[in-house]
Amino acid sequence: MQAGSSHSSVRGFLLPVGVVLAAACSLLLAQTGTGAPPVVPDAPIAGNTTGFLSECGALPDARKARCYVQGLLRTVERSGDPARAVPEIDAEVHDVGGYLEAACHSLMHEVGRTWAKRHELTLAELYRYVPRSNDPGCSAGFGMGLAMYLGPELVTDPRKVLPTCTALETRFREYTCVHGLGHAFMRGFHGYVRDAVTACNKLGLRNAPDCAQGAFHDYWISLGGGDGTEQVANADPDPESVCAEYTFKRPCWFRYFWEREPDTRVSTASELLEQCGDFEGLERAGCLSGTSLLVSRERDPVDHARVCTEVEGSDTYDCLRGINVPALEGRVFEQLRLIRTCDALPSATDAWCYRWFGRTLNVLTDGAFRTTGCPQLEGASPQGHCARGAARTGLPLRTFS
Repeated sequence: MQAGSSHSSVRGFLLPVGVVLAAACSLLLAQTGTGAPPVVPDAPIAGNTTGFLSECGALPDARKARCYVQGLLRTVERSGDPARAVPEIDAEVHDVGGYLEAACHSLMHEVGRTWAKRHELTLAELYRYVPRSNDPGCSAGFGMGLAMYLGPELVTDPRKVLPTCTALETRFREYTCVHGLGHAFMRGFHGYVRDAVTACNKLGLRNAPDCAQGAFHDYWISLGGGDGTEQVANADPDPESVCAEYTFKRPCWFRYFWEREPDTRVSTASELLEQCGDFEGLERAGCLSGTSLLVSRERDPVDHARVCTEVEGSDTYDCLRGINVPALEGRVFEQLRLIRTCDALPSATDAWCYRWFGRTLNVLTDGAFRTTGCPQLEGASPQGHCARGAARTGLPLRTFS
């Protein structure tokens, strides 16, 4: 980071005790793939002591992570059918909540890789074992783990896996698969992000940005040595210089703060803007979207959206891009509350809001939101913008959590 940059200006705050959002703490278990203890905040989320895998809940955090990985892997193995079993695990994990729910996505990266290695997974079999669920927690994590295992095979011809991703039943699962390919290419190229992004580019304009987000995500994780990643010698830790080298600046910035600035607290509009200082253009867009992702640690998606309505112009849209929409999976009332926060925006920016949420909520609901959610908005203009956004789910998402 350049001297005088504002990126460290709000560091040093502790994470709140009550944060339990499913996607908010994937960082906690990021190091389990290397055998190192997980990164744990000073006020850690409590483990569950009853219900599914309750024997792990009371253990110290480093042992807790290993216990959960072993228990999850054992459960998947006993089922004989990950595509069916992992969605069932999602339901049990949501019931117990706490540490396991917050960390399941990251834990399942390792579980998926380990299961794939044990069963000598092939590319031809990938479609059969990807979990049949849109859940962004355990299911998405397991599917990405399968793709990571296949990384060395995929680098010889990156395009050969695309038919598998595009054949998945839902846009959400297709996106998860493509994002996972970015992680997989990083594993296949031993941590060299330029080679991984080059492989992503071979997937075409529709898929390259979402694949690249996975590659950059893996890169930022690798700087901490987590999740079985490899860090190349003299890796550049500065997002300003790293992202300047690539077309996909928003995907490059998106996970930077989440993985590399875990102690940074962002919960207000002023804190959001402070992080990105005088950046302009796509660099500012990426920085704000990535900083906005940190707000999901502090607030639920609806409150997060209200923070975004307090900034102006294109900064509003960039802030909205960091909202954890997948956290509202299955929560119909909350999905409507989220898109109705667009009502508070001026006419110059509300169209962006309705279109973005129309699009991402339609992805989340397998196309249902366009016909069941958009018509419930008040007025022809909000309904129209929502429907137009929902019709564009096939475009790259770039910042979808």
